[in-house]
Amino acid sequence: MDEAAELALLDQHLLKTNNLSQRMTTILSQLDTRLSRLDKAIAPLGIQPLSRKAANIDAALGILSPPKPSQPPLPSSSSVRSLPQASSSRSINEQSRASPAVQGYTLDAPSSSRAGPSSIRSPTPTADESAILTRGPDIMSLGEYFSALASVIRDLETIWKQVQEGRGGSREAGIKDLSRLVEVGFQGLVQLFIKQSREGQGRMFEPDSILQNGPPTPPNFFSALSTVLPLSAKMNELVFPSDPTPKTESIIMPLWEEAISGFANLRGDWICRSFGGSLAHVDEIDEGGIWESSRGQEKVKGLVNLWQVLTSVMEAETLLITTLFPRQPPPNLLPLALAHPLNLVNTAMQPTINTIKRSLSTHTFVALDLYQSLLSVREQWDKALRKCLSMTDAAGSSIEEVLDLQNALAGAISNLRSLVSRSFPELLVDMRTNSSGGNTSAISETTYSILSYLEALPTYEKTVEGILSRSQSERSWLMGAKDTPSPARSAAEEGGIVNLYVADVIGTLLINIESRAKVMRKPIGYSFSLNNLSHIRNTTSSFNSDIIGPSAEDMLNKSFRTAKTLYLSEWQNLVALLSSSHTPRFGANPLASSERTHLKEGATAFFDRLAELERSCTENPLNRQDPDMRDRLGKEVEEIVLQGYRPYWTKAQGKGLEKYFKGTPEEIGRRVRQLFR
Repeated sequence: MDEAAELALLDQHLLKTNNLSQRMTTILSQLDTRLSRLDKAIAPLGIQPLSRKAANIDAALGILSPPKPSQPPLPSSSSVRSLPQASSSRSINEQSRASPAVQGYTLDAPSSSRAGPSSIRSPTPTADESAILTRGPDIMSLGEYFSALASVIRDLETIWKQVQEGRGGSREAGIKDLSRLVEVGFQGLVQLFIKQSREGQGRMFEPDSILQNGPPTPPNFFSALSTVLPLSAKMNELVFPSDPTPKTESIIMPLWEEAISGFANLRGDWICRSFGGSLAHVDEIDEGGIWESSRGQEKVKGLVNLWQVLTSVMEAETLLITTLFPRQPPPNLLPLALAHPLNLVNTAMQPTINTIKRSLSTHTFVALDLYQSLLSVREQWDKALRKCLSMTDAAGSSIEEVLDLQNALAGAISNLRSLVSRSFPELLVDMRTNSSGGNTSAISETTYSILSYLEALPTYEKTVEGILSRSQSERSWLMGAKDTPSPARSAAEEGGIVNLYVADVIGTLLINIESRAKVMRKPIGYSFSLNNLSHIRNTTSSFNSDIIGPSAEDMLNKSFRTAKTLYLSEWQNLVALLSSSHTPRFGANPLASSERTHLKEGATAFFDRLAELERSCTENPLNRQDPDMRDRLGKEVEEIVLQGYRPYWTKAQGKGLEKYFKGTPEEIGRRVRQLFR
């Protein structure tokens, strides 16, 4: 136990000894530093003649601390103290000019001020100032560095002014030394500013948070603000001083531009990294470029969110710039900082635009949605940009980067407007050229797609109206075709330019239905026309908007009546088989044809044709989604058939033709009604 206690006591003594040694080392180091500074400060005096050195020391002592009356004056300085101060200063200057060993020269005191020790200051930088500026700034003690740099700048501007007045000589060597030191000093500020800005940017921002909360404040947007603010404010003060410093400005302006460019690159890269997650999400929504309507809307929402976040980032960056550089914000800093993020967001939109181009008919509403959304975003962007440029003194600037900000959305909006404008005539062309289809009465895919198109169109009615109104001709979507697909004559009569376009769309769709029905067998073609026209009428009547104008509605009703008439004509032709004259075989005597034979052949033809129609109606029925139409047509067909069949059946009674008549009128009526249930 005693040995352990002794060891613990020895450890304590050793620790105290080490601490004392470190303190002594620190004190000695500080003393050595002060002695070194003193040595460097008085070293230049060694190159001057001893007599001049003594005279200067005596003159300074005589001015600063004259002896008490009880003390006898110093012999070497009595003559200096007995002269006026201005004369003393002039004598010192004359000695410095006359001595060949003097390095540099003394600044002339202003005529309006009294001469003193300050007029003796060397125009070349002192060793202390040189050491401070050459060593570079310390973020923990900037005051000494700022003072040294300000002192050197004052000397430089004074000498520069004297040289400009014609007092050159050895002053030019001083200008060279001071200029180099100013450059080194300002370069040190720039390097420290960039270093601290890079290391203190902090973690990346969350785009979703900015969408919800708006632009963050400068301390939250740039965590190094408090550290670099003294540096940026000092640089801004030196570049835009209250009093002109032309020589200093010519030296530090290129360094200032490098600082602004470097800081802008740092901010731009940081903003781009912060956008990384959102950009990846927008890219993943694509799923190979195959979008359903919901995916297309999500894609558009993701792209719009990027622009909204970038707008808030621009406002936050502007607040940061005006905080860092309150004296005069650099007008090109904001455009430079946003150049890379702006290019990144525009690049993120390009795949979407390319996909729309490749399949415009499929993605028409994605294009419309994106175009309409970007128009709204551009209003927000322009409003925020005007405010930001005004705050950074860049409003009205012709800087290329500023112009890029002002035209940030112009390219994408122009491309989308062109694509949307192209979609209108292409829709009509696709319908006119798409006449292929099976031999069926089912509603065509073209009809479904066009009705879906017309149902969604009112959502973008104002946007579509704006695009169509920009065309030189009223019906530009017809691309100069002389024959109009609808009877509508003008936008004014139809209720607007969108209504006029919709009328031509419906007219072209009816032409498509008619051309496809013509290549089918008549019963099927008539059913195909009826089914499509019935579906068009029912769907358009349920629209919440009034984009169907009067001419389009009349055209639809007329086409439906025509299709219905053609459909009923097949049943009328069926009945006509019963009343048509019997045509005898070649070489037979027409008079030999008896009424019984006529009735038998008529009944045979009637039931054969009825069987064909039954088979056709079963395989290609009327639209089951329109029971009202089926019921109305069923009644009309039953009435037509019975009106012809009932008297024919009555006429055949008692003539032994029962096996040729396959049912009573009531049974035939039930057979017909069954086809329309």
